[in-house]
Parts: sequence; structure tokens; C-alpha cells
Amino acid sequence: MMILQTAADLREVVDWSRAQFAMTAIYHFLFVPLTLGLSFLCAFMHTQYYRTGQEFWKKTTRFWMNIFGINFAIGVATGLILEFEFGTNWSNYSYFVGDIFGAPLAIEGILAFFLEATFVAVMFFGWDRVKKGFHLTATWMTALGANLSALWILVANSWMQYPVGMTFNVETARNEMTDFWEVLLSPVAINKFTHTVLSGFVLGAVFVLGVSAWYLLKNREKEFACTSIRIASIFGLISAILLILTGDRSNRVIARVQPMKLAAVEGLYEGGHGADMVVVGVLKPAERMEPGEDPFYFGLRIPKLLSLLSFHDPNAYVPGINDLIRGDQAHGLMPAQEKIRRGQIARAEIGRYHIARKAGDQVGM
Repeated sequence: MMILQTAADLREVVDWSRAQFAMTAIYHFLFVPLTLGLSFLCAFMHTQYYRTGQEFWKKTTRFWMNIFGINFAIGVATGLILEFEFGTNWSNYSYFVGDIFGAPLAIEGILAFFLEATFVAVMFFGWDRVKKGFHLTATWMTALGANLSALWILVANSWMQYPVGMTFNVETARNEMTDFWEVLLSPVAINKFTHTVLSGFVLGAVFVLGVSAWYLLKNREKEFACTSIRIASIFGLISAILLILTGDRSNRVIARVQPMKLAAVEGLYEGGHGADMVVVGVLKPAERMEPGEDPFYFGLRIPKLLSLLSFHDPNAYVPGINDLIRGDQAHGLMPAQEKIRRGQIARAEIGRYHIARKAGDQVGM
């Protein structure tokens, strides 16, 4: 058995763990968003078949349903691997926050995944085998289950971004959930879910539009193509409008609870009031920048737009990367070194607590 003896060995294992998880997540997210939108488009078309009984709607629904099934299968396979990788690659993290992080993932598996896994079989193989009403219900339940799965997974991810509804247990050195509803309904979770799902809806609409347009260009299946374009256009337009609204809200939430993420995304090293937004630019490597130097080789800036989008105030203060690292007392920003120092103190005190507890020293505890 290989024994890790140096810090370099440990870093190599961590890097490989990150690479494996990233590769799986990339493949997972290439296919899953498409299923979110395509599932509802299939349900809309299936509803038309149920209402009219026309063979045209049956053929149209089955065509898009087959494409949905391919993406669904790959999404399930990669999603299961991701679930296992939390334990194999990040076992210490899973122990540390498993009481909270594991709850939404367990609900996703027991409720949402079992829901769609049960009804997806009826959806695909139930043609002319079950009653039309039950078959239609199975299609809608599959679409609902797919999007419910996204909800619980994004709730878990949102808690990682913005941990709420929990307390730290000194005895076990673990975070434990104290308020399930605060975890579920945190502003990051709600906005992440609505924005991500609506993105999937837009993707599904664009995909249907693209395939249908190809049929028109080839002068094939014109009725099928035109009908699919009409449904996808309406669905995509409504989703795109709502997507803009949720995107605006998501940006404002991130500006308040994750300012470093916003600064990194925008390449904002030095913040301030009335922060500009770089629409197009080429960022310099950090090691090539001098203090106070423009971090971009060139950039197209829109004055005060970042402050406006982040706080709906063109003169609002937006901290940059350097402001968050060195701290800004005037705006209540603690230096990163001070955060590290406090963390080191807390870790040392936890160690002292456990030594005193083991020795039965009540005063020390």
C-alpha cells in the first residue's frame, strides 16, 4: 500500500481528485440541462396528442422523447458517479458537513430520482400499453422529477456557497443542521435553482429550434419542423425573459454574500464606488502586474455598470480582489490574514478542548 510521505504527494492526490471530479461534473452538466427543458417540451407535445389523438403529435412526441432519453441516461450515469466521488475523493469534507450536505442529496435520491426513474419507464414503454391519461401523467411526472432533482442538488451546492441553518458541534468537530427550511429557502439556493432551471429551459428550446431548422434546410418533415419551432419559440421566449430577471437577482445576491466570487469573475482587482464593468478584455497574469497597474492589456469598459448591476446603484461600492485580501475597515472588510489568524486560534482551542475533555478537566473544557 502506498503511503503519502510528503506534502507534494498529498497535493498530487488532491489535484487528481479535483481533476476526476471536474471531468465527471463537466460531462454531467453537458447533458443534464438539456433534459430539464426537453422534458417539459415532450410533456407539452404529449398533452397535444392526448387532446387531439392525432398520429402526428404521437410521432413528434416520440422523436423528441428518444433524444431526451439518450441525454437522461448519460446524466444519470455521470450523476451516480459524482455521488460516489463525494465519499471517495472528499471523505473528510463529507464527514465534516455530511449532516447538512447529505440531507438534500438523500432527498434527491429518495424522492426526485426515484420519481423520475419510476415514471420514465412508463413514459418510454407505455405507448399503447397503458391508458392514455396515465401515460401522459408519467411524462409530466418524469419532467417534474428531473427538475426536482435539480432543486435538491442545487440546494446542496448553494449551502456550500452560503452556509446557513447550521451550528458547529465542538464535541464531534462537525457542522450540524439546525434549520432545514433556512437551508432550503436561502437566497442563494432559490436564485441558483430558478436561474439554472430556466437556463435549461432555454437550452432545450434552442436545441429543438436547431434540429427543426436543420430539417427545414434539408426540406424534410416540414410540418414536424414548423410545429416544433412554434412550440420551442414560445417556451424559449418566456424562459429567456424570466432568465434575465433571475440572472439580475442572482448577481445581486452574489455581490452581497460572495464578493470575492464577483470580483474574480469580473477581474476586478481594485474596487471602489461606481465600479466599471469590462465587457470585453484580456486580463494580465497576476505575476506580471505591478501595484496599481491596470490588470487588463485592453478592455471595453462601461462606466459604473458593475455597481448598477450589483446593487442597483451606479455609485455603490464594489470591493475588488485586493480590497478583500488586505481588508478595508471603512467598508467593514476584514483582512484575509486576520481571518486566517482567527481560524488558527479556533483550531488550536478546539484541540485544547478535546485534550481537556479526554483528561476530564472541566475547568479546561
